[in-house]
Amino acid sequence: MHHPTFRKRWLTVAIAVAAYSTSSAVFAQSNTNLSTDSDGSDLSTLTVTGERLPYGMTENSDSYTSESATIGLGSQSVKETPQSVSVLTRERLDDQGTTSLSDAMRNVTGITVREYGPNQYEIKARGYNIGSFLVDGSPVQDTGSAWESAGVFDTALLDRIEVLRGPSGILQGAGEPSGTINLVRKRALAESQASVSLSAGSDDAYRGVVDVTGALDSKGRVRGRFVGVYDDKGSFIDHVDSENQLGYGTLEFDLTSETTLSVGVTAQDEEFRPHSGLPTYSNGTLPNVDRATFVGSTWDTQSGDAQRYFLELDHRLANGGAVTFKANRLDRDASLRKSSEGVLQADPTTGDFAIRQIAWDTTKQDDYFEAQVQSPFTLLGATHEAIVGASYQNSELNNQWVFGEPVFLPQNLFEPNNNSAEPAFDGTPGKTQFNTEQRATYGKVNFNAADSLTLSLGGRINWWETDNFSGGEPSSDSGREFTPYAGLIYRLNPELNLYTSYTTIFALQNAVDETGNAIEPRKGDQIEAGIKGSHYKGNLNWHAAIFRIEDTNRAFADPDRPGVSIPIGEAESEGFELEVSGELLPRWNLSAGYAYTQTEFVRDTNSEGLTLSPDTPEHNFNLWSRYRFSDNPDQGWRAGAGVNTYSEMYVESGANRIEQGGYTTVSAMVGYRVNEHLDISLNGNNLTDKKYFSTVRGTTKHNYYGAPRNFMMTVEYDF
Repeated sequence: MHHPTFRKRWLTVAIAVAAYSTSSAVFAQSNTNLSTDSDGSDLSTLTVTGERLPYGMTENSDSYTSESATIGLGSQSVKETPQSVSVLTRERLDDQGTTSLSDAMRNVTGITVREYGPNQYEIKARGYNIGSFLVDGSPVQDTGSAWESAGVFDTALLDRIEVLRGPSGILQGAGEPSGTINLVRKRALAESQASVSLSAGSDDAYRGVVDVTGALDSKGRVRGRFVGVYDDKGSFIDHVDSENQLGYGTLEFDLTSETTLSVGVTAQDEEFRPHSGLPTYSNGTLPNVDRATFVGSTWDTQSGDAQRYFLELDHRLANGGAVTFKANRLDRDASLRKSSEGVLQADPTTGDFAIRQIAWDTTKQDDYFEAQVQSPFTLLGATHEAIVGASYQNSELNNQWVFGEPVFLPQNLFEPNNNSAEPAFDGTPGKTQFNTEQRATYGKVNFNAADSLTLSLGGRINWWETDNFSGGEPSSDSGREFTPYAGLIYRLNPELNLYTSYTTIFALQNAVDETGNAIEPRKGDQIEAGIKGSHYKGNLNWHAAIFRIEDTNRAFADPDRPGVSIPIGEAESEGFELEVSGELLPRWNLSAGYAYTQTEFVRDTNSEGLTLSPDTPEHNFNLWSRYRFSDNPDQGWRAGAGVNTYSEMYVESGANRIEQGGYTTVSAMVGYRVNEHLDISLNGNNLTDKKYFSTVRGTTKHNYYGAPRNFMMTVEYDF
């Protein structure tokens, strides 16, 4: 076993190239502003002819809502999307001091975040894990690995985050019936702007961000952007800290007035001390110890790096349609050494339990290509829209792990020993290697059946092949799946739409049938219906929805043949959601959401009648509101406050029920805009210092306290 060789050279190259490009943009504009013609006339105006602002861009909008989204096939308004969609705008991310994807998702309606230590988490919606992440509509990793190397999703790179809840098979192929998260990156702009922000806060948290963009020529047809992030912070947990470095650079070229080419790279290095949480007591109750308790060793470490390269070519058609080609490459390496993983419950009297020492190395590589055509057409006197496309994705995953010598160590929950010697990890490692290849064609047609009625019909055909080289004889599996899609929108008036939709997805399974082959995939089908409203010229949006998901073909143990499964298991998830976001009154922005979710095993070998996802709260409410006290956006005070409320959550392990009761946390911010250049803000979280477990997962590990009261101050200077 060895630590992977980090590709910090790529980070250096990315930062250098992008910084040079974007600094050239500012320099070029500066020269334009200062130059004069031969006759002495002023040439201070930069003529921008090529820039086409990205659809739905929220940067500099001062808004908590976006009337449009790009998470579906093509781009459309949120009101015209027949599924539940939430948009976290750049303004809201800044106001709430949100720097990570996990923190952002805690403020989205119906979303549950489960922590696994620094930079590691799972995100759940409607009772299922979200394993599908998109960047500008392109997948960035294989389903199921969402929590790994999560630092690559730093929000400083993003214009907005779009969240679609429910099955999204027409977008991604295989996955869970949970939803999809689309991370929409900041684009290179022709108008020059630059900012530097510095933050400092509780638990030795320090952060710096540089963001520069502008035109690289006098016409604005070549544009660049660079974002650099350095994040170094401790933790309320003893000995736990993290360090992240991130660079993002992009260039955009208007090849013609109708054609734009975008290229770029994101490079990230991270290093942190992993934390596997706390065990329960042997009677199944959660421990009541100091929130700073760490049961690992000071030699525990996890590190990794990731690079994403992307290219997008967009050609606008004369009829209002578009042809798009995308290419993406994602490389990852990660290395883990830790001793904090509990293997026994703790004695409630003495605090004694045991931990395991393990080392783990992972490499991943994902390639994705997609071509899409979107075009209006006329039929029976009405104008409709068609979208067709094809995609190819190849993912390779390699893992190897080895246990330390000794494998197990005694530990004490009340007085943990954090200074054990690092063992030798020189045994024969276990290995897994998976290759997955997906090819797909898809299409959707939006029929304007009447002035007030739109019918959407579509589907996706996926051809998939998996190869497993893990131990023994290599095995492979392949198949083809069709995932249909249907949606109906009825416009009550210009501000209100009724909608319903039928969406599907499939998920591959590892269980085998009587022939030794993998059983057929699970199927996730959802019916959703609701109402959406958009008011004040799109500045205030809301929706209400009910949904029901049927999860069928689940592996069910054959009672007559041990080791054999049959695809007859079934589970259900149902509930409803309410959400509002935007400007209630001038200078007053608000975002609020409530979700009710109930899940159940309908047919299962061991869990029939039980809750499918007991760590998903039945009731989930979030509220955040901000008010600006001045009509002048370049000067004055602002203040905001919010609450997050969850009902009880639990997990069951044998006779033990591990339960966290319902709780509420309170957050707030205050900010002052000194002038058009300087801004100062202070954010506070968990202001009541509520002591609670944000994650409950098992009897021996993965039970995590939520963060105590904490603060962060940020100073930003805009050039």
